[in-house]
Amino acid sequence: MPKCFSSYKIYGRLFNKVQLCNTELKFFQQPNLLDSVYFYQTSYQQSNIHKTMSTFRISDYDCIGFDLDSTILRYNISNLVQLEYDVITKFLVDKKGYNAKHLTEPLSQKDFDFLQKGLFLDFEKGNVVKLSPNGNVYLASHGTNILSNNDIEKYYPNREWKIGKMFTENPLLTWNGPLSLKIRTVMDYFDMISSLVFARVVNSLDTVNGKTLQTYNIWPDILEALSDMYSREQLTRNAGWFYSELKKNPAKYIHKCHTEILAWIQKIKQKKTTYLITGSNSDFAEFTTGYAFGKCWKSLFDIIVCYAKKPAFFMEKRPFYSVKNYYEDRIVTSKELERGKIYNQGNWKELYEFFTRITDLSNPKCLYIGDNLLQDIFAPTNHANCDTIVISEEQLAEKMLHHSHTHSDEHVLNSKIWGSFFTLKDSTGYTDSFWSHIIKKNSKLCIPQLDVITNVPLDKPLSCFVKEDNDKELKGYHPAKPITLSYL
Repeated sequence: MPKCFSSYKIYGRLFNKVQLCNTELKFFQQPNLLDSVYFYQTSYQQSNIHKTMSTFRISDYDCIGFDLDSTILRYNISNLVQLEYDVITKFLVDKKGYNAKHLTEPLSQKDFDFLQKGLFLDFEKGNVVKLSPNGNVYLASHGTNILSNNDIEKYYPNREWKIGKMFTENPLLTWNGPLSLKIRTVMDYFDMISSLVFARVVNSLDTVNGKTLQTYNIWPDILEALSDMYSREQLTRNAGWFYSELKKNPAKYIHKCHTEILAWIQKIKQKKTTYLITGSNSDFAEFTTGYAFGKCWKSLFDIIVCYAKKPAFFMEKRPFYSVKNYYEDRIVTSKELERGKIYNQGNWKELYEFFTRITDLSNPKCLYIGDNLLQDIFAPTNHANCDTIVISEEQLAEKMLHHSHTHSDEHVLNSKIWGSFFTLKDSTGYTDSFWSHIIKKNSKLCIPQLDVITNVPLDKPLSCFVKEDNDKELKGYHPAKPITLSYL
């Protein structure tokens, strides 16, 4: 068996650990790790993404699915990232012996300003990086110290970062495997705080040593802290600092779901097949939805998949398991999947077979709505032939053209340090950010939250992204594009 690196999923947050396994990832090892050539046996080719019509209707889909966290279920992001920071740093200080001086300093607005989804951690150099669509380094910091143009050139000559380039060519290439030990991108509000923790640890090590180190090896400890915090066993045992605090004060961290959203999903279910695919274990999903939705949450969906291990769910063939006492019980085949049941793990191929059986359609058309641009958008679009809608709260935080709506957590979601989530600015003007590029190439719509489409008739045509390089109108941003994108 080839040696590979397998996904390690803990309550919906994907981490990595080394193990021996069979894999569909073939690689030919060269002397230099970064010269290794990897080939996924997938349908993805950036240049061959299928072209689509400029409008679509939700009613055209036979099966409509949802992610849970930060999609139907919304969090108080400010309080959530503060809690995550406290738990992670306590672990690093108490169990890994890191200096408390830098790590236990209270978070200020400057610290919140350092946060942004989609930043990259360069583990060896101790840098936090923002990439341009072509994989070049747009901005970077060493620790929390923002690098000048000259300093960026010293770390990355011609602003080129080979791993970053490989990521932009295929964003799932660095998800597992040897490259995952060199780079990580923070993709949601459950790991976004990792960039600040990582940067502060770098600051601490540089201060203690009186100089910038040649190389850093701190990510394994941060990964262990994340793994401990999100371990599903912690909730079962009512142990740890994260889940105990969340259970003690749910109103501080979880927003109640608007009844209009629940009614909208129920309306869809009357005519369509609805499904939920979440990385959360079923007990955590039960706790959060019980608070936010009420006890009716299971009735919203024809089938619920928990602990789904995305993005692998859309690409690999892990079996489904029945659930007993919130954990995996026995393997279930696609023919045994039943309406109204909850399952753990599984894969898209067998779920699609289930859709085919219950809809009595040979080729049911599927839509999936989620927030994580890799797990929920890129993977299903390119590996499961499933259309997607992005939930991006940054769209509301950065404010939309001709709209006055604001976001209560915009002081965390907007960054003066890193700039817009959607655009990059240089001497020649504005261009798409890498993540804006991913959004328009891999989704139908980008919306700030579900509320903005719940009052839209299901059969109403909606303008969508046309997946062309010259799509300047960007009508896929609904109800309007972020103001920063109007500068393009």
